[in-house]
Amino acid sequence: MNGPLTQPLPSGNALLSINAGSSSLKFACFERDAGWDYGSLPVPLLRGEIELHDGHPRMRYELAGQAPRDLTPGAARGDIGAETAWLIEWIQRDLGLDRPAIVAHRIVHGGLRHTRAVRIDDRVETELKRLASLAPLHQGPGLDGVRAARQALPDAAQVACFDTAFHAGHADAERRYAIPRRWHDRGYQHYGFHGLSFDAVARRLPALLGQRAQACVVVAHLGSGASLCGMRELRSVSTSMGFTALDGLVMSTRCGTIDPGLLLRWMQHDRLTARQISDMLYHESGLLGVSETSSDMRDLLGSTDERARQAVDLFVASVVRHVGATAASIGGLDALVFTGGIGTHQAPIRAAIAQRLGWLGVELDAAANESGQGLVSGTASRVPVLVLPTDEEAVMALQALQACDASAQAAAAGMEAA
Repeated sequence: MNGPLTQPLPSGNALLSINAGSSSLKFACFERDAGWDYGSLPVPLLRGEIELHDGHPRMRYELAGQAPRDLTPGAARGDIGAETAWLIEWIQRDLGLDRPAIVAHRIVHGGLRHTRAVRIDDRVETELKRLASLAPLHQGPGLDGVRAARQALPDAAQVACFDTAFHAGHADAERRYAIPRRWHDRGYQHYGFHGLSFDAVARRLPALLGQRAQACVVVAHLGSGASLCGMRELRSVSTSMGFTALDGLVMSTRCGTIDPGLLLRWMQHDRLTARQISDMLYHESGLLGVSETSSDMRDLLGSTDERARQAVDLFVASVVRHVGATAASIGGLDALVFTGGIGTHQAPIRAAIAQRLGWLGVELDAAANESGQGLVSGTASRVPVLVLPTDEEAVMALQALQACDASAQAAAAGMEAA
C-alpha cells in the first residue's frame, strides 16, 4: 500500500475531477468545503463531457441550477491531453471559476501497490505507466490527462483515484487464478474494475435500502464497459472482471469471458499474432462483433437485423449468468442495482434481465421500469431492484480530498517531529 506523500495541501477551494475514457472526457468542478460528508456525494458547480460526435469533438456542460449547454471545444479531436489543457483554461477564462487547487484523475489500474487514492509525483506517474498494458483502452488516456494537468497547474495537487482500489480487499479465493503460485506472486491476479462507480452507488444505498444495504447486494454497471460487483456491508466481495477489463460480461466491443483455449488455437493453428488477437478482443468483439453493425445498444434495440437481436440476447444472457454466479459467491441476493449508461437508460434490457432472474424473486414494475428512476421492482418482488445513476466524479473528489488531507497531516507531523 502506498503511503501519503508529505506535501502541504495547496491553498484554494476549487477541486476538479477529470474522468478520462478511451475517447471521451467527463469532468466536474466542486467547491471544497470543510463540512463535506464522506458518507454522501458532493454536488458539483459544473459538470460536463467532451466526446466525439460525427467525428468532431463536442462538449455538453451544465452549471449548477442551469440548463445544459453545448459547445465546440478548441482541442484536437480525441486527444485527452489537449482536451484537459483546454478545459482547465476554459474553466478559468470563460466561466470565471477559481483556479483548481486539487485535480482528481480517474486511473483505471493501480496494480498491487496502489489500493487507495494517492497524490501523483514523477515516481507514481512512472509506476502507473508500467501498468498500461493491463488496461490499454484507458490507462494511457488517463495518464495523458495527468500530464496535461500537471503542466497547466504545476502548483495544484494531482491525485490518482483507482478503479481497482474498491476491490482490493477480496479474499484469496476471489483474488487467485488456479495458475502456478509464482505467477500469482508476480501480480497475475483478479483485480476488478469500475470501482469508482461501485463506490458511488454504495454510498447511496443506506438511504434507499436501510439495513438491507448491508446484506448481499449485486450492482450491475452496464455500459460500453460492463461488470458486476457483489457487496456485503457495502464492500466489494466479488466482481466479474479479472486481471484485465476484458473479462466477465459481454461489452460493446470487448468479448467478456472466453475460453483461453481459443487464444491458443488462434495462435497455434490460425497463426494470429498477439497484436491481432488483442485488437480483435478489445475492439472488434462484443456487441459489435456479433451484430456486425453497431456497438451501441440503442442502435441494436432499434434494429430489425437478426444479428442485432443475437447480440442483445447474448448480452442479456451474459448479465444473467454472472448475476447468478455473483449471488452464489456472496451468499444471496438481497438487492439488485442497475447503473451505467445501459443500466440506467435501457428499460428493455432491464426487463429482459429481470424476467430471466424471476426464479431469484426478481420482478419489475413495468411503469416504474419505463421511468427508470429509483425503485423499479414490483410489489411482489422479493428482491428490491434500483436504477441509480453513478457519479464517479463526486467519488473522485471525496477520495482526492481525503488523500490530500492525509498528505497534509503527514507533512504537519513531520514538521513537528523536526
